[in-house]
Amino acid sequence: MGRQGMRISLQQGIGRFFRECWSGLADLFYPSLCLVCGKCLVRGEKYLCSHCLADFPFADESYSASDQVLEVFDHVSRPQCLYALFYYNKYSPYRKLIYAVKYLSYRKLGRYLGRLLGERIKGKCQADCIVPVPLHKKRERKRGFNQAHEIACGVSEVLGIEILDGVVVRIKNNVSQAGKNAVERQQNVEDIFKLRDVQKIAGRHVLLLDDVITTGATLKSCLQVLAEAGNVTFSLGCLGKTL
Repeated sequence: MGRQGMRISLQQGIGRFFRECWSGLADLFYPSLCLVCGKCLVRGEKYLCSHCLADFPFADESYSASDQVLEVFDHVSRPQCLYALFYYNKYSPYRKLIYAVKYLSYRKLGRYLGRLLGERIKGKCQADCIVPVPLHKKRERKRGFNQAHEIACGVSEVLGIEILDGVVVRIKNNVSQAGKNAVERQQNVEDIFKLRDVQKIAGRHVLLLDDVITTGATLKSCLQVLAEAGNVTFSLGCLGKTL
């Protein structure tokens, strides 16, 4: 190793030493907390403590098109399967995971949970591309990112299939679905999406991803638009499925 190489190696070693020292101090004064129970995380734990991870309310591995949960979708755009990571309940402490991804800008958490979902559906999901449910550009600009895209990135890392951004866009900045009943939710999402790139979707098996599925109104509206491309097969994926 030449003198220049030794200098670079030394600089890297010093940099690594200070990063480790800073990380140790940060953990001492600002310890990472479990996002579910609030307890301090120990070495090797990430986002959730071992206890909360052991009690994680994993959902059934998949729901098929014959299951009641998918009967709300039209025949033409009815998904073959619905894959959910966990059961979502507004009274459950695990709801904090969705809140952290969606409103606290925990983008890495979104990818982490996406990887967990990907591991659960690996070898089962037959989709050849992923479409994250798009946000309206104003809402995405305000939030800084699209949580569905972050989830999609995690799933894509595990499944090894491409993400198709921009093939469908949100053309109406509709109000939040929170607090609305099933009829109001459906009315709120009518004609809010537009298909932009038919060629990228036609003939594909699409895994449409979102953070939470409640009544399925938003996903239904998006599927109807994607189906316009012709000969499209669908599966759905989400982090949380309401009980």
